[in-house]
Amino acid sequence: MGAFFLMKQFDYIIVGQGLAGTVLAFQLRLKGKNVFVIDKHRESTSSKIAPGAYNPMVLKRFTPCWKVEEQLEPLCCFIENFEETFNESIHTPLKLWRKFHSVQEQNLWLEKSEKVRLSPFMNPSFISNPYKDIRAEFGFGEVTNSGRVQLSEMISLLKEQLENEACFLNEAFDYNALEISSTSVVYKSVSADKIVFCEGHRLTDNPFFNYLPLMRTKGELITVKLKGLQVRELIKSNISILPLGDDVYKVGATFNWDDKDEVCTVQAKEELLAKLKELVNLSPEVLKQEAGLRPTVKDRRALLGAHPNHDNVIVFNGLGTRGLLISPYLSLQLIDFMEQGISLDPEIDIKRYENEMPC
Repeated sequence: MGAFFLMKQFDYIIVGQGLAGTVLAFQLRLKGKNVFVIDKHRESTSSKIAPGAYNPMVLKRFTPCWKVEEQLEPLCCFIENFEETFNESIHTPLKLWRKFHSVQEQNLWLEKSEKVRLSPFMNPSFISNPYKDIRAEFGFGEVTNSGRVQLSEMISLLKEQLENEACFLNEAFDYNALEISSTSVVYKSVSADKIVFCEGHRLTDNPFFNYLPLMRTKGELITVKLKGLQVRELIKSNISILPLGDDVYKVGATFNWDDKDEVCTVQAKEELLAKLKELVNLSPEVLKQEAGLRPTVKDRRALLGAHPNHDNVIVFNGLGTRGLLISPYLSLQLIDFMEQGISLDPEIDIKRYENEMPC
């Protein structure tokens, strides 16, 4: 008599457990859906090394982020639900100071802070530089509604819960092992109604979605000790300085569109140290250097939607540098699309790239 083979049944298979996969899996579970996650464990990924800071503005031009008013409430709700579920604190409110480089920037700040859309996010009063070891003769502008989430801790908490419930597989996804029918998808011993690919930069290797114009953008950061600096705010200039406590700071990040690996480079370290020297008078002690590949898209909009030939094969990717801010909002939109057939925002729907799909 042949061995009895038991197929595990789920509502969703999620491939990839970085920021996108973690947020989507949690939101689906919150709505009572059974989720199975497949992800190859890697110590260093762009989600795990990211500072985890968010803010509602594009600080280069003093403009609001894309649809930011619609994104803040879902982000706050996600954080609240996650912390309540795991009885762990992963979020810290954060003051963000944007360094002014000229009187012209000060004037632009004043002008923009009076606009209806921006007034909730911009303190119109200038902040004089209180730190003797920071170079900021024109002072700072303060951005409100900013904060930081410990992304690596968030990812680990959900992963541990999934493993304890036998809903997690630690392996690189084998596309050849996926069987697709009109009503289900099957991966080895797991069956589900739908599969969602949340693979970050590895989407470029995905045979279902590699036609999408996702780019691997390398970013490197350093963690430094700046003894005596005692900065408590996230300071943004041509680099960011994020306080981690005890005068330890995460400094970054670089942008490299040519390198396609996650290997730390001397050039990036020197670039960051040079920019840090322009901002801080103290000599840093470098404690760590990290590198990751961000999933970015040429039109700066995320990639959500179903494969043109398979309604139950779905992608959630391309969150870019503002992934933390937008991922709860986009995940809820994707769930409405998958569960109720509600159309996605055309700006993030992958239908905008259907003409780039090979025949």
